[in-house]
Amino acid sequence: MDAPANSNNIYPPDCTGLSIDGISVPILVDGGVRAKRPNDMSFVPLETDASYVGDILKQCGIVENSATIDDAIAQRPGLRSANDDGHSLLSESPLPRLIEFRQQYVLVTEKICEPLNTVKTADELIVVLSDAMRAHSWVLEHCSLLHRDISSNNIMVGRNEATTDGPPVYGMLIDFDCAIDPNMERVARPEQTGTKPFMSVPNLEGHPEQRTELDDWESLLYVLCWIATFGINDKDRSIMAEMHKGNEVPLEIAEWHTSRKMVAIAVKKRLHLHDLQSFTDDIFDRFPISSEDSKIPDYRSLQSLAVDLYRAMFQYPKVDEKYHGARKRKDDGVLSKRSMYKFGSSKDGGPHPLFKNMTMGPSDSTDNLMKPKAVDPFVLRTEHSAKTKIIKGLKRKLEKHAKPAIGRLAADPPK
Repeated sequence: MDAPANSNNIYPPDCTGLSIDGISVPILVDGGVRAKRPNDMSFVPLETDASYVGDILKQCGIVENSATIDDAIAQRPGLRSANDDGHSLLSESPLPRLIEFRQQYVLVTEKICEPLNTVKTADELIVVLSDAMRAHSWVLEHCSLLHRDISSNNIMVGRNEATTDGPPVYGMLIDFDCAIDPNMERVARPEQTGTKPFMSVPNLEGHPEQRTELDDWESLLYVLCWIATFGINDKDRSIMAEMHKGNEVPLEIAEWHTSRKMVAIAVKKRLHLHDLQSFTDDIFDRFPISSEDSKIPDYRSLQSLAVDLYRAMFQYPKVDEKYHGARKRKDDGVLSKRSMYKFGSSKDGGPHPLFKNMTMGPSDSTDNLMKPKAVDPFVLRTEHSAKTKIIKGLKRKLEKHAKPAIGRLAADPPK
């Protein structure tokens, strides 16, 4: 049968679809009818008259002799239309709706990275963390995207071939599902995003201030402390689990995960981060330090990195002391009741005349001035000048540890 002159290979809107014993045979109408050949996946252009459907079925090898669609159905009772109700073509229009052609695609991918717990040594972990945060800074600077979910699951390990230059491992930062443009105007109270043990204190407490890159760097410190406490890979985790099994007092860091309420985790972190001594006693001292003949992993390099990151964020010497620490404290700029009376009182028993002529703002009152206000160093650190200095300090500290780690890996690659 000759094909019509105006036939083409584009699927028309009007068509019919048949199913024979589970085998779909699409039949299209577009100035001609096309049937899908089960054997070679090609199409047969035919005339538009529905009476030739039987001929299409014959050419496809579905029925032997068929002049009409009724004959075809009589020969093959399994022949049904593509309608949702599954009725026979005997009681339906000869041109029911289209069964869309389906194509199977196979996507071949190559494994380019592994989970963070596949690092072999502490030096590999330092290099991977450094690369991940370098990627974090680059994406923020060039793409205006703040990640907001720095966690052990979102930092991956890539490995270079032995013949290539550079360190044997590199880090990758993935999963930007929570990323936002920090320059866009957003709601007054930002959403709480991230992985609970690694969320920053402002994030856990739901501060109204918008998240900044300082929150992500704070999360990095928590990732480092968590991994160094429980083991950087499966082998070390098994050893550390045995070490901690006999502890009567549970690990302080475990409460970052086990506490049900986020505010409770924030309270714990404020206590741990208050000063270096608190963080050392509760967190750093839990990092394993081994001797040469011991099977216990040696994380001295991770302890040194954690201390430097802590100092850069919470005790950075290039910013004022009001930006230090983690606990809320009195604001020295707000007068307390004691300070108003320390010079003596007036004759009528009120505050000293020195304070009577004090200019008050529209929202100030004597009661407000007499009540010391608590200030939060986490909020103060988001001020642009302080934040910029602290971020630079954090980058320098991480790079300071990454360079010698790369050198040690090049000199003595892990097996």
